[in-house]
Amino acid sequence: MVVYALGDKVPEIADSAYIHPLACVIGDVKIGENVFVAPQASIRGDIGRIEIGDESNIQDGVVIHSDPGFVTFIGRRVNIGHNASIHSEYIGNNAAIGMGAVLMVGSRVAEGALIANAALLHPKTVTEPYKIYAGVPAKYLRDFPEDDPARVTITGYVDSYVERTRTYPRVLRRLD
Repeated sequence: MVVYALGDKVPEIADSAYIHPLACVIGDVKIGENVFVAPQASIRGDIGRIEIGDESNIQDGVVIHSDPGFVTFIGRRVNIGHNASIHSEYIGNNAAIGMGAVLMVGSRVAEGALIANAALLHPKTVTEPYKIYAGVPAKYLRDFPEDDPARVTITGYVDSYVERTRTYPRVLRRLD
């Protein structure tokens, strides 16, 4: 993994987290227990703090950045899909961010909310718990209760990434 201190801002990464060697973590970043960070993810805490809660996963190509004046907080068991761009101020526990979604500066994703693939949350947008938002700009689509089949599938994804934090360090090997 590529981890950089930036002056006195040194990333804090839990021992049980898995950061792929081709991911990059810079500056004022805290990564919790059993977090999975995939290749080409960029987590850049150079001008604002970033905190990622336990058992969350940051998939391939995700960019997470913060702005001055707030902490980019990502809760526990959050699933962030491939190539999402996160400038959000807050993502609640058990939320899911679809592939290619864009969360603009200061947006807030509530607990259990789903932001659909390729959706765009404008700056300062605030979502409600356990609802799905889709489109450009993202709008409320429907409720997303805990027993929804899509939520059950996403929970399975989260569990599989938690398991990868344990297996990847043992089985992943570079072949040159």
